Amino acid sequence: MAPLSQAEASQYMYAARAGKYEDSWHPHYAERFVRIVNPHPGQRILDLCCGTGLELFVLAEALNKDGQHGDGGAVIGVDVTVEMLAVAAERQKARPELADRVQLLHHDVTHLETLGTKMSTSSAGSTAAPAPFEKHSFDTIVCSNAFVLFDDPDAVVAGWRQFLKPPVYTAATHSSTDSHEGHESHRGLHHHEPGGKLVIDIPHEAAQRSGITMERVARRLGLVFPSNRSWVTSVNSFRDVLERNGYRVERVVELDHISGKGASHYTAYQADELYDTLTKSSAFEAMVAGAGPGVERETVVRHGKPIFREEFMRDAGDDGCVFVSDTMYVYVARIEA
Repeated sequence: MAPLSQAEASQYMYAARAGKYEDSWHPHYAERFVRIVNPHPGQRILDLCCGTGLELFVLAEALNKDGQHGDGGAVIGVDVTVEMLAVAAERQKARPELADRVQLLHHDVTHLETLGTKMSTSSAGSTAAPAPFEKHSFDTIVCSNAFVLFDDPDAVVAGWRQFLKPPVYTAATHSSTDSHEGHESHRGLHHHEPGGKLVIDIPHEAAQRSGITMERVARRLGLVFPSNRSWVTSVNSFRDVLERNGYRVERVVELDHISGKGASHYTAYQADELYDTLTKSSAFEAMVAGAGPGVERETVVRHGKPIFREEFMRDAGDDGCVFVSDTMYVYVARIEA
């Protein structure tokens, strides 16, 4: 097998996780995330990296909460991992009342502009070339538990911007005479509609700490890792990405107790135990697979352990403990006028 790119390593990881992905904290978190999205009937929503459809079907239920049909809006889910979409398709079959609200597409979410140029798996499971998305046509774009999989966060949000509805302004003329200069006031623009919104979550910089450490191990070994969290150093990291790509951040919500465990600490003595656990994960298997032919798994395991121990201790405080957050940052942003 040829070496994998980071995107391919991510697909490899999620293909392995698909069958058991929902046996976790993710379903409960999806409900919390959608409450921040706050969807309304009639809206057109794009769910990127929709996976097994956890947020997608909660969103669809919100669009259908009044039981109306026809013009109640729609949620389009897009994902590149066939195995995750297959689970979502099974869920779709079990929810016929949402049939006119949900569409599933197999496509690379970092290149939405290429929709319609190649064959793709539709919501019905058939293979067809989906119609390209109309520019500026979505009320909301969401991406949950996936954004740190992307190698170039700036390019991704810049590309998604073109599919959100822009803010709408109406012209208004105010006529008034200045008693001293005798002229009329100028025509002004009044805000009418705020435009579509983007809702994305990013793990706290200290969340899933052992995974961050393994990511650094991969780099030092010259291997790829399914995620890229090197750029996340604070709550402002993603705010900066959004603002330099033409978005205005309305708010950032910090959701705690994501996994239900709450914040905790690891000691230096737990580094080897954490490493051994991670070497049994799909993320580690993707890291090994990404190395290509000739690289033995046990060689990676052996060489990676001392590096993991060293990198883990870089995050330790004076007390020798490593803080682990259980928080997710959720950003709500709109196109800057």
